[in-house]
Amino acid sequence: MSEPGSPAERANARFSASLGFAGGADWGGKAVLVLFLAVLMAIPGLLIYGLVAERTHRAQAAVIEVSNLQGGVQAVLGPQLIAPLLAPDDKGVLRSAGWWVVSPDLGHADVKVRTTTLHRGIFDVPVYRASVDLSATFMPRPPSPELLGGGQIDWSRPLIVMGFSDLRGAKSDVVATYTENGRSTALSLSPAPAVNLGQPGTQGAAQDTANGFGLVGAPGALLAATTGGVLRAHLEFTGAERISVMPYAKSTSVSMTGDWPSPSFDGGFLPTARHVDSRGFTAQWAVPFMARGLSQAGPSPVVSLTALGPKNLGVSFVRSDNPYENVTRALKYGVLFIGLVFLTYFVFEALSGRRLHPAQYLMIGVAQMVFYLLLLSLAEYIGFDFAFVIAAIATVALIGLYAGAAFKSRAYGLRALVVFSGVYGLIYLLMRLEDFALLAGSMASFAGLATAMYLTRNLDWYGGRATNARLGQTPIQGE
Repeated sequence: MSEPGSPAERANARFSASLGFAGGADWGGKAVLVLFLAVLMAIPGLLIYGLVAERTHRAQAAVIEVSNLQGGVQAVLGPQLIAPLLAPDDKGVLRSAGWWVVSPDLGHADVKVRTTTLHRGIFDVPVYRASVDLSATFMPRPPSPELLGGGQIDWSRPLIVMGFSDLRGAKSDVVATYTENGRSTALSLSPAPAVNLGQPGTQGAAQDTANGFGLVGAPGALLAATTGGVLRAHLEFTGAERISVMPYAKSTSVSMTGDWPSPSFDGGFLPTARHVDSRGFTAQWAVPFMARGLSQAGPSPVVSLTALGPKNLGVSFVRSDNPYENVTRALKYGVLFIGLVFLTYFVFEALSGRRLHPAQYLMIGVAQMVFYLLLLSLAEYIGFDFAFVIAAIATVALIGLYAGAAFKSRAYGLRALVVFSGVYGLIYLLMRLEDFALLAGSMASFAGLATAMYLTRNLDWYGGRATNARLGQTPIQGE
């Protein structure tokens, strides 16, 4: 077979031959080369993936920094009646062995959340101010059980404790009243750093827990001695990213309202009812005693923050258009879309009779990698949707106009613009479908491959172009 006449075609032929393929008209060898180049573009894709990870880490660091100043992720613990738990040592002397905890019979929390967004550099951090009204109904204190090993409960020094994760977020002192038989008694609560009921494990964003859980307490002799009553308390505090309420009573109910338009309900239980719209959300939870799965009374290792934390009723305030998640999802299909664009150029080669150099394929691939860089950098400033539109238009215009110039044909340039617009529209669709992304991506890949197979069905893979009649196309000579 004779070598093509133009210098570009001769260079293309020599490059293909150096990789072990036949002359420049060997379509089979060119197809394998194009496939190899598409896979090769995974290398810059991995570099961009690393860049996305680094930007994600920086964003998380900014979130943690701002969150700690606001109180971080806050979890609320309702009123608990506790008393010192004593156990004999080797000499029979009673010493402190933690706390005996009694949960109220009924508990209800009414939570109102007002959110805003703070900025650290180019990164956004959702923060909030919460107003929480707690009620806890205590029945007469149950008789003290007989403890193994001669342990005792010291009911001469009871406390009533409650609180939230980080008292640094407090915006007012905790106000509480205890009502029994129509008589109300105000309780003076203060920080209780000596009380350790464990540390709750929290879902959602990380926070600084070096200061422990923020408990406040007051003498609880009134509650321990009465026949039962209702304790009510009011909390005002700030936090960031997430708020939750632990099921602090035998049976706990929670009502929460907020102005965040895209809440994520998480924790140990999902809401029994919810409503979300552009103005905010409302949600209600109900956790009966059986679902709570903990005793009403027991030593602090049993009825503890550690045990209650994973069962919390929470809401996370997340961005609906997180740019890093969206770009990462798009990168997972990067090789697929590069392959579709390369396949389009290869089919244009076969139909037009003009040849592209492998270096031209590499430039086309690099242009698609730059698309992800544009998308990431713009999304940090103007949001993902607008960033995608700008980056996609710029990239489609670039590789579409390049197709028209490479094939010396306005017709192929217009076809390229149409095809590549569809490809980038598919990228956006996959990032929005989430759960159905794999199904849509596989169907699109099958459709693209089937189209390419149909258009090249009569191509002479061993040595030249198919006849014009078989391809149904007229080679364009020097348009």
